[in-house]
Amino acid sequence: MQRLGTLGLGILVLMASVGGTAGAAGDPYAADPLGLVPFIDTAHQVYSSGTDTWEVWVCEVANGSEHLDPGAIASTLNTKITPYFEWLSEGAYTPVFTAGGTVGSDDVIDQAAFEQEQAFAPGCGDAVAAASSSRPNAALIVVDVGFDGGYGTLGGVCPEDPFTGCTVLFPANSRRAVVGAASVQLVDGFSAAQLITVAHEMGHALNWAHSYTGLTFDLGTGELDRYDNPMDVLSAGAISGGPIGTLAYHRYEAGWLSPADVMVHDSGIANYRLVAVGNSGTQMVVIPGPTPGQFFTLETRRRTSFDSGLPTGGVAVHHIDHRRDVACAIPQGFPPTWPCFATLTRITPEPATAGGGTGHVIGLDDTVSVGLFDVSIIAADQTSFTIRVARQQSGRFVDDDGNFHEPNIEAIAALGITLGCNPPDNDRYCPASPVTRAEMAAFIIRALDEENPNAPYRGRFPDVDEEAWYSQVVERLAELGITTGYDDGTFRPNNIVTRAEMAAFITRAFIAPQDVVTATGLFADVPANAWYDDFAETLLDQGITNGCFPDPLLYCPEDEVLRDQMASFMARALGIQP
Repeated sequence: MQRLGTLGLGILVLMASVGGTAGAAGDPYAADPLGLVPFIDTAHQVYSSGTDTWEVWVCEVANGSEHLDPGAIASTLNTKITPYFEWLSEGAYTPVFTAGGTVGSDDVIDQAAFEQEQAFAPGCGDAVAAASSSRPNAALIVVDVGFDGGYGTLGGVCPEDPFTGCTVLFPANSRRAVVGAASVQLVDGFSAAQLITVAHEMGHALNWAHSYTGLTFDLGTGELDRYDNPMDVLSAGAISGGPIGTLAYHRYEAGWLSPADVMVHDSGIANYRLVAVGNSGTQMVVIPGPTPGQFFTLETRRRTSFDSGLPTGGVAVHHIDHRRDVACAIPQGFPPTWPCFATLTRITPEPATAGGGTGHVIGLDDTVSVGLFDVSIIAADQTSFTIRVARQQSGRFVDDDGNFHEPNIEAIAALGITLGCNPPDNDRYCPASPVTRAEMAAFIIRALDEENPNAPYRGRFPDVDEEAWYSQVVERLAELGITTGYDDGTFRPNNIVTRAEMAAFITRAFIAPQDVVTATGLFADVPANAWYDDFAETLLDQGITNGCFPDPLLYCPEDEVLRDQMASFMARALGIQP
């Protein structure tokens, strides 16, 4: 079986009037609210929505022998390819094929030209451009040789000054796909028409780039194989016959996914339900890469509909790279401010496995490292996978990496002052959760090394049950005089600690009586003679807090104390800041 045409180059053809200044002077990502696609306005507003008219031409070359009928080919493509793109775009894009005619050319098409990725049928391109008069959006040229390869061009792309002077109709836009006869009908040596080639080359005409590992080489020629990602119609050298789907990134690039269908995860831990094509919900999760200009995408692929030919289902992970100095060679004369864009974008399966492997597709209960995060699939149904994304753990807890208070969180964890918030695993600290009075008791008693699980229960507070995890630390807190509870004799362990209460707890537990100051009204929002005024100013005097606002100096006494903030208060009070 022959590979998908090795001439699927996605040739970049930039038309006249790219000399404006908008893109060069500004931000190439400015038109994309998520900042994922350079020059997105030109990428999806010209051809990729509504009706896209393709004129079908047959080119009889010098060594051709296959009988081809433009009308029959157009009918086949309207039956097979049009529904494919309507499925892939969820109804946003409808290619329509019309018969053009037949032209002749002195081109000679041979296998060597395919393998060496040389120019494919330039005479056919010229002949069709001269003969076409209906002004379609693009031309599909089928040469009468029994190969299944081809190439496609973008046509009119005007990144710096979108659409100004940019010709959008064929032949002036040079937008065409050229394929062999085996791509549209059954010929000797093939079991079916290789319609995947037509979809592939049309993908290039929608600005889509190949995705490939960069690790696979043709053993005969030594050439790099750009067709070793079996999960993408813009690659898929191992798949024969009808087209499969493409990357969610391409669909977003074409405008078929809205920003609302995409989630960007850049910190902490979150779960996402990733749905497959044709379902409502999140269809792509983006994880930023370690440096600007690159990121990772995650999407669900299910072996249904046109994707039934996939070798596997799961969550596919790809690395998108726009870095000019790393990922692509932009043609001479392009402004140096332009990133890699359109078919020049470098897209790699992540992790990359040579030889058409699916190591970048993870299944239920699998985990993979993606940039600075770990991705796990935790649930699945017929249309989706639920993934858990968590920053790779650099210390005790997985959910505090990058947090401003992380050094202090890790410091109090090292001393056993906190055990975490999700027993029995206790691999999370829950930094954004508020501190309860029960948790405050545990922090303080552990810091004072006063924890004694065997201490007898005395029932000091009626709302502290003997079996509660915090019963011993709350009773010890009272024995040490750090709390007396409320006037009604309760402790209210589940109440949230305010900054006023935190000041009292910290001062009573860690500040010697002679070091407690008398308030002089330093905080503008702490009333004179407030029950906590001495405590708040003592924390300021000891360097445990700087307040919550500098000018005027505020303390925010009624604000809730979060667990990450509490770690810093504790570390400062104990003098253990890293």
